[in-house]
Amino acid sequence: MAFLRCRPPLAAALALALAMPVPIPAQANEYEVKAAFLFNFTLFVDWPQSSGSGPFCIGIDGSDPFGGALDEAVKGRSASGHAIAVRHFKLGEESSACEIVFISGADARKMRTALGRLQHAAVLTVGEGPDFCHSGGVIAFEVSENKVRLDINPEAAQRARLQISSKLLSLATLVRDTGE
Repeated sequence: MAFLRCRPPLAAALALALAMPVPIPAQANEYEVKAAFLFNFTLFVDWPQSSGSGPFCIGIDGSDPFGGALDEAVKGRSASGHAIAVRHFKLGEESSACEIVFISGADARKMRTALGRLQHAAVLTVGEGPDFCHSGGVIAFEVSENKVRLDINPEAAQRARLQISSKLLSLATLVRDTGE
């Protein structure tokens, strides 16, 4: 399985194509793999039509755990014919102008507040941990056995008017809101 030692963006692309969890390569860290996933989500999610001509925005709400890996993963790439821009927001700052928002490891109350602000916006909300999707987030990263796995909440995606490809859905564990 030599292909499992490839660079993180390629590992994520392979995992999406092969519908399997992404092992964290020895020379990569967890957030390099997650950054590659964030870019690859642009290929497997459809947003409502936008008349905007600006860049495709991936936002980070709260502290940035990527350490430059997200900027590197999207460098020179485009999404839907638009250059990709990474923007940083203070936790709670308005981020709905972005197509993807990663909500950084906030406490549960702050996470739910951020999700509440974005609940009906056409934004792919991404976070970490088992409570993220149950609280209304669209995609959550889970790390188990040194592999990055995905949880997806189809109800949250529908509220955000997002179409997630069946390939991406088949890679994930599907979860529902718990209303907590």
